[in-house]
Amino acid sequence: MTPAHWLAIPELLRLPAQTYEWRVDIHFSELPTLTPIQGIVTASHRHTYLELHADVQTIVTLCCDRCLQYYNHRLECTTTELIWLAETPASQPDDDLVETLPATGRLDLADWLYQQLCLALPYPKYCDPNCGGIHPPPPAETPIDRRWAMLVQLQAALERSEPSP
Repeated sequence: MTPAHWLAIPELLRLPAQTYEWRVDIHFSELPTLTPIQGIVTASHRHTYLELHADVQTIVTLCCDRCLQYYNHRLECTTTELIWLAETPASQPDDDLVETLPATGRLDLADWLYQQLCLALPYPKYCDPNCGGIHPPPPAETPIDRRWAMLVQLQAALERSEPSP
């Protein structure tokens, strides 16, 4: 479960420069990492919208989509998102592409950061750009049933004795 890090949107108006800074040093159970997620997330109140910015990094273990081997990947996420603040539900924009929150509401910064990290994961996941993928083992020599061994020897002798065209 992602640990919550709630931010009351109206409280931002009381902070210097109306900005909250979160020094991140956290693990998310849903996103297994080798190192803690570290960096900075800022939330700035811009009167009609929130400006969220993240600059974080960690190391994750991924499974290659080609060869299925595990490898470590440095995950760096530097992103900014604008979220419209609506006074009432009726004042929300009609555009489905705009993220909105009530101006008097709260925002879970940890959940927002988790979503941004998931979006920053590479796709497709390759351990190396030149990864050749899975190489099946060479086919094993089919054991010859000893009851047919004499026939196999006869066939080999006939193939050797055939005249060349």
